[in-house]
Amino acid sequence: MTSPNHQIDLDELASLAKRRGFVFQSSEIYGGLASTWDYGPLGVELKRKIKELWWNQFVVNQEHIFGLDSSIIMHPKVWDVSGHTSNFADPLVECKQCNHRYRSDQISGSICTNCGGELSEPRLFNLMFK
Repeated sequence: MTSPNHQIDLDELASLAKRRGFVFQSSEIYGGLASTWDYGPLGVELKRKIKELWWNQFVVNQEHIFGLDSSIIMHPKVWDVSGHTSNFADPLVECKQCNHRYRSDQISGSICTNCGGELSEPRLFNLMFK
């Protein structure tokens, strides 16, 4: 048993959630898909309760707030006017050898930390639509 002061890291938490059936890697029987998860029976209930608590705190219990559940797929002008198409882009560099990508503002130098290869020039990558 761990001490009360034991700090758990994200990998330990993910491992526990998988073992206990909260989450499963999406398409796991076909090799899985990186960074995608399906909720198991316990995960579905936990997610539902968290959403309910959030909704009550920030919508139901607020006098001048009203709930809205709109479509994700909208006319392109909605995304333009809201600033999503022009403001959700990060400068990326890509390793010419292993194709690993990095945000150019979060890496120093022009050498890939993954394989030591040369990095490309920065280019904007739209996080919403590409």
